[in-house]
Amino acid sequence: MKESGEEMALINHYELEMFSPPCDPGSPIWVARVKTDADLGPVMPYVNAEVKNGFYDPKTPTLVWREGAHKYALRENTVSINNLKDRAHAERIAKKAVERLNDIWERREGITPDHTTRVPPKLLDVLRYLPRTNCGECGLPSCMAFAAQLIEGERCVEDCPPLLEAGMEEKLGKLRELGL
Repeated sequence: MKESGEEMALINHYELEMFSPPCDPGSPIWVARVKTDADLGPVMPYVNAEVKNGFYDPKTPTLVWREGAHKYALRENTVSINNLKDRAHAERIAKKAVERLNDIWERREGITPDHTTRVPPKLLDVLRYLPRTNCGECGLPSCMAFAAQLIEGERCVEDCPPLLEAGMEEKLGKLRELGL
């Protein structure tokens, strides 16, 4: 119920669960699942319009993106956040994520929703446009490792010096078309 012309927040209540990443049991890094009291499907096109390089599938609905050290995944009524140090860190990041979603929801009339479906590119599709020299100038042992981190949002194309050299414009353009 709206009161005195105020917009109600999308998320009024949430619960935080923490667990070790399933792919790395016993890891000192944690994943948080923020279970909300709201259906997050309606906010996803607005978040998709605001985040950089999000992967959005409106059919499921799911939106995944990376900002800073954290990867976020919005699903029906949950927000998953990775790369957390401890519960206090998770609580801070979860609170910021909920505040951001509420802020986007409150500003939605001024945001053009982006319903563009984007799925993460496949590793070999990314590798096709890298130099494939395994030169290590990016700080990784191989172009395959760089491609994996590029897809995850841990690296950007500018981290590969050979891609910025003359003659690589077409490959760089193809990587940009993939959303990288």
